This record gives sequence, structure tokens and C-alpha cells, in this order.
Amino acid sequence: MKGKFVSIEGIDGCGKSTHAKLLARWLRARGREVIITDEPTNSTIGRIIKQVLRGELRVPVAVEALLFATDRVQHVKNVIEPAVRSGKVVLNERYIYSSLVYQSARGVPAGWIKLINNYAPKPDLAILIDVPAEVALARIKPSRRLDEFERDLRLQQRVRRNYLRIAKREGLKIVDGARSCGEVQAEIRKLISAVL
Repeated sequence: MKGKFVSIEGIDGCGKSTHAKLLARWLRARGREVIITDEPTNSTIGRIIKQVLRGELRVPVAVEALLFATDRVQHVKNVIEPAVRSGKVVLNERYIYSSLVYQSARGVPAGWIKLINNYAPKPDLAILIDVPAEVALARIKPSRRLDEFERDLRLQQRVRRNYLRIAKREGLKIVDGARSCGEVQAEIRKLISAVL
């Protein structure tokens, strides 16, 4: 069985983690081996990025974009490609599309972000779970301490607009994440069934 690489995208609070877990459970029940992974990773570079996101370390946005690209190189080479080669389905929360939307929303040219991520293989399926920024913020605010990106509503609104533009240009499948969890998951299952 050939492995598949699926990227699950969306603004903070859209439901990426919830839907990745539900999808993994569903795929495993159908005999597929699945790994869920995310970016930034827990590698050395990923931990530095998490310090930046928590506001513990300040770097220019262009440096942040380079850190994400570096973390992604390791992630692709050490986790994603080996898993896909061995026949697993990789569900990755965030990928190059997140870099394109978040760093470009903060002033870094999207063309340069694409260039520094040039090695990143295209996923077999990229899904954008789309929700209004206000809905996403209301979902996550009570449940955790928000990082620098998550608490900036204006940034999340810009990021959402960028995601919708990039989805059209890059072929991401847009799923309305404001519906019930069951409806969203049913649509995601249809999308992945089409590529398996």
C-alpha cells in the first residue's frame, strides 16, 4: 500500500488537531498505518520557534521564516518521507502553507518564503479548515494560554484571507470548519478517500 502525505491547515482554533485525531482513528479502523505530526516540530529548531511564538525570544520575521523552513527540511527528511515510503498515511498539522500565510501577513514577501521552502514536497492532499477568526478565537481562548499569534485577532483575520487566496492558487481543498464537528469530519473523510 502506498503511503500518503496530507497537510491539514487553518488558523489557530480551526480544529486541525481535533480533526487529525478523528481522521487517524477512522483510517486506523480501516487498516491504515497513520502518524500525526505537526510543525513546528520538537526538534532543536522547532523548540527555538516555540520560544519565539511564546514571546520568550525576539527575532525578525524573516529569521522566523528561515527557522520554519529549516525545521521543515528536517521534518520532511526525518519523518514525513520515511513514513510515506513505508506505506503510512502522514497527517501533518501545518506545512509550507502556514509559513506562506503567517509570515507574509507580517510583511515577508510570499515569493521569498516559497523560494526558501523550494525543497518541500507537495502533499498528496492539502486541506484548509476555514473558520472566521472570531469563531476560532472564541474556541481556544478558554482552553489554553494563547501565544503571540493566537491572541492577535487582526493577524488571524489577515492570515485567514491569505489562506483563502493561497487555497485557490495552490489547490487546497477548503472545508467549512464552522459547521458541526461531524459534518466537517465527514467532508474530510470524503476528501482523503479520494486520494487513498
